[in-house]
Amino acid sequence: MIFWFSGTGNSRWVAEQLARQLNDRLISIADAISAAEYRYTIAADERLGFVFPIHSWGPAPIVLRFIKQMHIDGYSTSTYTWMACTCGDECGHAVALWQKALGRIKGNAAFSVQMPNTYICLPGFDVDAPDVVTRKLAAAEPRVEHIALSIAQRRCTIDVVEGPKATLKSRVVYPLFKHYGHSDRAFKVNTAVCTRCGTCVKACPVGNVAIDESGTPRWHHRCELCLACIHACPQRAIERGTATVKKGRYHLPNKYKQ
Repeated sequence: MIFWFSGTGNSRWVAEQLARQLNDRLISIADAISAAEYRYTIAADERLGFVFPIHSWGPAPIVLRFIKQMHIDGYSTSTYTWMACTCGDECGHAVALWQKALGRIKGNAAFSVQMPNTYICLPGFDVDAPDVVTRKLAAAEPRVEHIALSIAQRRCTIDVVEGPKATLKSRVVYPLFKHYGHSDRAFKVNTAVCTRCGTCVKACPVGNVAIDESGTPRWHHRCELCLACIHACPQRAIERGTATVKKGRYHLPNKYKQ
């Protein structure tokens, strides 16, 4: 079984590709939390996998919260457990944070996949240029095939790009991001261009966006800061403060959507 979380679609694509190549079942972490479903049964020969994006050099916090609450009936020390994270460039010490959250479950393998950048909320951070997006996506396909082969062969390996100053980024910046960076109070809508299409509502993986009585999108303080709403808006009507103004928007090409 493969548990997955995704905002803009990068991690979902990786999860779907791995599930298809490994013939594994997919379980949405966001849907599981919404339904308060934390208990699952795994077969004796079944693998246990997790696919998620990196948020500020650590696993998307929703993933760690889910892992800490889940219970896997049938798990044993022979259960092959793995993770695959998507990141713009590097993942810091995300593997160690994932392994800590697993508790008694032993992580056997970890992989990272470079995908197009989506974080645009701080100075110096923006989406990739179109040619970089094309290059990253082209490289991701054989990379995912390699990961699938490693998982199928149950290789015990840590195959990730941590990047420089990983300890500082994951042990200092990441906790600050989790504590201060998840507020949705800075989101705003340009009502002059918003068409009330509801795309942002559909895009939010955790149901944090709703249309109010005036037809304007509102956020309800359960934000994971995946920025799906900002990137999905066809009118560029959504901003997070002034930080995202004049920044690019990322859309996973249709050929990668199932």
